[in-house]
Amino acid sequence: MLVRGRALAAIALLALAACARPSAPGTGALRLAISYEPRSLVPMLAQSISDNEILRLIYDPLIACDRFGHPVPALAAVVPTRANGGISADGRTITYRLRRGVRWHDGSAFTSRDVAASFRAVMDPHSIVQSRHGYDVVERVETPDDATVRFRLKRRFAPFVGTIFAESDAPYYLAPAHLLGSGSLAQSSLAAAPVGTGPFRFARWARGDRIELVANDRYWNGKPALGRIVVRFIPDENTQLVGLRSGDLDGILGLSANAAATARAMPHVRIAASALNAYWGVMMNTGRGATADVRVRRALAAAIDAASFRTNVTHGFYAPTIADLPPVLWAADRTLRPLPHDVRAANRLLTAAGYGPARRLVLELAILQASQTHRAEAVALQSELKPLGIEVQIHPYLGNVFDAPPSQGGILTRGRYDLAFYGWYAGMDPDDSGQFTCDQRPPNGYDHSFYCSAEMDAAQRAALDSYDERVRKRAYARIEALLLRDVPIAFLGSPVAISALRDDLRGFAPSLVTQTANAQRWSLGR
Repeated sequence: MLVRGRALAAIALLALAACARPSAPGTGALRLAISYEPRSLVPMLAQSISDNEILRLIYDPLIACDRFGHPVPALAAVVPTRANGGISADGRTITYRLRRGVRWHDGSAFTSRDVAASFRAVMDPHSIVQSRHGYDVVERVETPDDATVRFRLKRRFAPFVGTIFAESDAPYYLAPAHLLGSGSLAQSSLAAAPVGTGPFRFARWARGDRIELVANDRYWNGKPALGRIVVRFIPDENTQLVGLRSGDLDGILGLSANAAATARAMPHVRIAASALNAYWGVMMNTGRGATADVRVRRALAAAIDAASFRTNVTHGFYAPTIADLPPVLWAADRTLRPLPHDVRAANRLLTAAGYGPARRLVLELAILQASQTHRAEAVALQSELKPLGIEVQIHPYLGNVFDAPPSQGGILTRGRYDLAFYGWYAGMDPDDSGQFTCDQRPPNGYDHSFYCSAEMDAAQRAALDSYDERVRKRAYARIEALLLRDVPIAFLGSPVAISALRDDLRGFAPSLVTQTANAQRWSLGR
């Protein structure tokens, strides 16, 4: 999981320089800004969404996706399916036919050995990877020839193709076997000098400042239109925006909604907002206290004005959402309707639950201390719930406490909250079993709401067991309906990936997961 719960920080922009047309880059390089510098360029050690955007310029997955989450072949020549024999009749063998003629940046041939070695690196117990979800269902890997990889599974796992070396919620890309070696991934030469198959080759890493990349003229998916890309690390969004307006930058990847609201007023700048498989909402602790009562949770969901949140806090950038799946994703059930904002219904539900003037409801709200978005929405939530006689007590926490493991006293993982602002960023597959099944309650998984339902578990099993998209779509319709009925989370909106770009940058077309997924098609022109 790149960033399972990431708050998009709001900013207060300082006064900017007078309006000016950005100058064309004299070196022919596209100059981008990103907020965070990666710790490593090993393609299995990404720690954040920002890391993934850089790694995707250098490396490739087996399977990519389009903007709707549909699988697209990358280093795999075709997407494995039941129809083409890539998925066996019993669902326990997945066979990939690899693209031929692909070369690593150092000239070595890409083969099935690289896939097997990359898999072993992920599963090595010494590798500090974000997740092995999906990888851990593999019993063994076979490489019958240079262009074929066969995964034998312990059990059927429908999200496999969208998870293993794919644009998943923890995107891992393929690395060359001859450079992985047998030592620790953290100590690999790839950490500081990556060698991939992607559209751009690594040229230089000026620590604390930038990474420079040059075009891979032999890229299997076509020679990039750009000769160079320079990715600068600028943590402050004020500084990013000043650079964009002055012409020192051609684009910013991963802006907050507040920063984007400022950038869209700049001349010769356009905002690209692309859908993500993500949600933002108010999580409710179903395992303790007042919020263990579904009537209270439904009352709170009815009282919270999601449309106002999207308008006033995210400046209209976040899309409306029904439940956890964004409407753009193939698995989303668009016939469902979000819970309506209805204060009268909220009052009736609270009365039925035994709350009123004689029994006041006091709820503890956990937020991230560093997030201006959290703070702004916390005040708005207090105001919305106060007329219902609900007192919201705000408790800010440092990030390393907010979602720390239970052994380290995590607020979410130990259930030390009633309400919490919560965001989830997923991959191309709709699999959400890690958040909403009984066996995924902490410390075993990411069910931070402590939600447990036999009906939900049955629906999740149906979604995970079938490779038939129609069957899975019906299962996710049931899953979304249960989330709306049981309200472990009041969904406020579907986040989007926001970039601010020069208006002459062409070809920018993010996938559902990655903004840099088609960088070989980018060009600068008049």
